[in-house]
Amino acid sequence: MWTCATCKTQVGDELDACWNCGTSAEGVPDPGFVTADDAGPIELDDDPVVPALATEGLETGPMAELVQCYQALSLVEAKFLADQLRGEGIPATADAADMQDTLGGWTGNPHVYCRAEDLPRARDWLNAYERDRRAEHGQPG
Repeated sequence: MWTCATCKTQVGDELDACWNCGTSAEGVPDPGFVTADDAGPIELDDDPVVPALATEGLETGPMAELVQCYQALSLVEAKFLADQLRGEGIPATADAADMQDTLGGWTGNPHVYCRAEDLPRARDWLNAYERDRRAEHGQPG
């Protein structure tokens, strides 16, 4: 940690400038520094944003409507299932963060998503996956 020479704020060593006033670690003020509160909202493009999704290989433009096709038990399972679906020729992706772990106590596990047009094929494959998983663990199917 270092202390900002201008405003005396404690700043983490990983930062080159004070997060509160913009003064560098060497004590040089930044005359163009603007706080996030004063900067205003960040302008986004017109494409829909899919938060916390690993969208590799999956088009997310206006023509691609993503729908939830599975609620996984963990991030590992969600990523595994998205990979398996892609291996079956069904473009899919999974949450990149487990909000239940992040926020604690939240009821949502990670999800797997596919395009709306691929949902029937994805559900067929996922239903077979569930049957096989239950059979492996001796659970009724």
